[in-house]
Amino acid sequence: METTPWVSVYAGGTADTALLRDLLDAAGIPARLGDEVMGTMAAYVIAGGNAAGVKVLVPADRLEDARELVVDFADQSKVDAAPGPQSSQPWECPCCHEHNDGTFDICWNCQTERI
Repeated sequence: METTPWVSVYAGGTADTALLRDLLDAAGIPARLGDEVMGTMAAYVIAGGNAAGVKVLVPADRLEDARELVVDFADQSKVDAAPGPQSSQPWECPCCHEHNDGTFDICWNCQTERI
């Protein structure tokens, strides 16, 4: 019986790799995490010095199926990580009237979004 090897398609932190794995699974592409424990405890050992120690793996024969989803995910991760304009002005929640620090986009008291 021949088994298909698993190949790494992405490396990152615990949260983003778990999210990508779930997205791949939802798209019908088998996926699993590699180096999950060691990548979290000692990412510098696994990933050669950077913090991306947890890997997302897919079967080699499904690599092409996963490619577009992984590229889109990685591109969106870069956009999400880019610094955006930060307002330092405190604001009042329109719902509960609680005063919030300007760095918050959601009210700490009632979780209403900033307008």
